[in-house]
Amino acid sequence: MQILAVIGPEVGLAHHVLFGVRGETSLHPAILVATIVAIVLILLLPRKYVVVPLLLLPFLVPLGQVIMLATFHFPISRILLLFAGMRLLWQRYAKEGAPSRIRLNTVDKAVIGYALSCVVCYTLLWQESAALFTQLGSMYDVLGFYFVFRFFLRDYGDVDRVIKAMAVVALIIATCMLNEQITGRNILSVFGGVPEFTTQREGYLRSQGPFRVYLTAGAFGATLFPLFLCLWRRGGSRFMAGLGLIAALTITITSRTSTAISACLATAIGLGMWFVRDKMRAVRWGLVFLLVGLHLVMKGPVWSLIARVDLVGGSTSWHRFKIIDNCVHHFWDWMLLGSNNYWTWDGGDDMWDLANQYVSIGESTGLLSLICFIAAIVYCFKYLGRARKAVGNDDRRDWILWLLGVTLFSNLVAFLGISYFDQTSIYWYLLLATIVTATHLSPSLPRVRAVVESSCPEISSWQAPPDAAEPVIGSLLVE
Repeated sequence: MQILAVIGPEVGLAHHVLFGVRGETSLHPAILVATIVAIVLILLLPRKYVVVPLLLLPFLVPLGQVIMLATFHFPISRILLLFAGMRLLWQRYAKEGAPSRIRLNTVDKAVIGYALSCVVCYTLLWQESAALFTQLGSMYDVLGFYFVFRFFLRDYGDVDRVIKAMAVVALIIATCMLNEQITGRNILSVFGGVPEFTTQREGYLRSQGPFRVYLTAGAFGATLFPLFLCLWRRGGSRFMAGLGLIAALTITITSRTSTAISACLATAIGLGMWFVRDKMRAVRWGLVFLLVGLHLVMKGPVWSLIARVDLVGGSTSWHRFKIIDNCVHHFWDWMLLGSNNYWTWDGGDDMWDLANQYVSIGESTGLLSLICFIAAIVYCFKYLGRARKAVGNDDRRDWILWLLGVTLFSNLVAFLGISYFDQTSIYWYLLLATIVTATHLSPSLPRVRAVVESSCPEISSWQAPPDAAEPVIGSLLVE
């Protein structure tokens, strides 16, 4: 059950390599000890801290650390996810005294639909058992991480803890990547999964830390800025927020990628849009008309503008344009189940590298999977909009919800330059779960207070602290 996407020309030349049916156990003694400690913490820590070890170790350990059971691959993240799932079941049926369940919303259903459609379409496309096992492993990752995060994130306190944990992760990764710039070596290469010597292009070192490639490393760092601004705005955590912002900036700069810089620019645009937040409908339609107008007057398609983007020097922006262009022109080839020969399309020998999240999903698993993936994003924005309206004049919560939207938008821009296939995939489902949690807290405030006051009129004159109702609201996410 190896992770689906890999970087290398063997993807297009021998698809059985893609399925990952071969391999051997590789587990460093230090990682083994850390894994055991993380498992104990996941099983014994209070509910609100369970996700912390589930985030720290998988993000910091390269994917080269893996346990093989027959032909099934179990990276550290999957091992920890297994025990997190056990804790979830125990928490649900034993700890809380009564069965509890997550109330499925549209984002949840879209994620489930995406995972299932990937399994079905990919298996039918290749018609090999190894393809089925690969996609079952991917589904285990997608549904496992998403619903574990959905279950254990219940209130704003949980959201704060997750962001603080990500600040610690970012600080450690930034230190490793900065060391790469100084020494030209990746100290994490001792664990396997990453090269010993840092990649160079156009005379620049491109650090990657524990990630499979510097592109995902840069996208990870660049999209964290708005999350750490959430901590800054909340107050009481400005020291952690400051460290997180410095770490995110360090990761972005040391990765030396246009994708990371583009995500940073998207964050800046999103923050600037705060001042016209009540007119976003007009802004969205204006953007649509602008793109359509450019498409009509330009000599090439509007997406050919991507070929002109080179923010750091040495960028393969023409390749980014060409894979989108091939995706459009070969729509009927991949629409139903995906394509098993997209690397042969026009553009050269590197068309195997689907360095675009949307193209990668569509050409690998078909249109249905892409629709489900986009549906989850659309409904996250929809929930954020509804939640912002529900908080009314509470500017603090309004700003936090806006920052979550900016984080989502920043990731969407990063998707144009890379597909998330390593630790960044965990980060993506963490973000979706965080948005669902935050947006299902805010709209409930008036309703919860109305119910409580109607049943206990004597408390109507009591003024609660600003966050006093949040744990109550969090408990409504499960029943």
